[in-house]
Amino acid sequence: MQAIISRELAGNGQRRAFEDDLARALAAAGVPVLLVPGLYHVPEDDALWADLAGQRGVLLSWLNPRPAEWILRRHNITRETVRPIGLGEFESPGECCAAVLRVIQPSSVAASVEHRGADPQPRWYPVIDAGRCVNCKQCMQFCLFGVYELNEDGVVFARHPDNCKDGCPACSRICPRGAIMFPLHEDPAIAGAPGMLMNPDPAMKAIFYKRTGRACPLCGQTHSSAAKPQAGSRLCTECGMPIGEIAGDARDGADGDDDLDSLIDDLERLR
Repeated sequence: MQAIISRELAGNGQRRAFEDDLARALAAAGVPVLLVPGLYHVPEDDALWADLAGQRGVLLSWLNPRPAEWILRRHNITRETVRPIGLGEFESPGECCAAVLRVIQPSSVAASVEHRGADPQPRWYPVIDAGRCVNCKQCMQFCLFGVYELNEDGVVFARHPDNCKDGCPACSRICPRGAIMFPLHEDPAIAGAPGMLMNPDPAMKAIFYKRTGRACPLCGQTHSSAAKPQAGSRLCTECGMPIGEIAGDARDGADGDDDLDSLIDDLERLR
């Protein structure tokens, strides 16, 4: 077994120094080390994935363990062969080294440090936790950039991840199960931090129902039929539309949607 260190992109000297110190400490303790490019950024068709599929050990990266695991699984590398560990959990390389030694039995002699691959270009795309996904297809219906399609089993997956727009986490904000992660996002829940799940954002869910014209499964309304919200009116917790009254004049619903229109326009500008 070995320690696979997924490197930060060039430019973050502090993290790179942490990785180098960790690699030396592990090798000195008798644990073979494989230094690879940041796996989140490695292209889908890179030969490195086939190489990693034959490895056993731990993956040490700056990503949270949950998205790291599902990035590996996308390339048929299971947790049983490569276990993700987040480098951000440790104060020092020495502390991280000690944690690895509790998982990997070291040899009695110093081990090697091997480098594999060059720095890739930065990427931004969603990582799906298939263990939480219920295949509701809302992400596929909502995405403006054609990231999602159905596989041969009729299950949503990110067929075109690089179609995603840099910085856009909209699909994560509407996922009812917190299954969609963007590992580099500043919001810990969206980034898949341990013990955290992204809850659907009410404003973004309202955009989803308005843009798709889909009827809300909770209240049964569509935005074309919903009444204009009034002060103190009760709103559906799923779609944000007022409950109990159906507008008799389509203009009533439209006049109350200025904020949603603005948000939708922002998403369209991203496209």
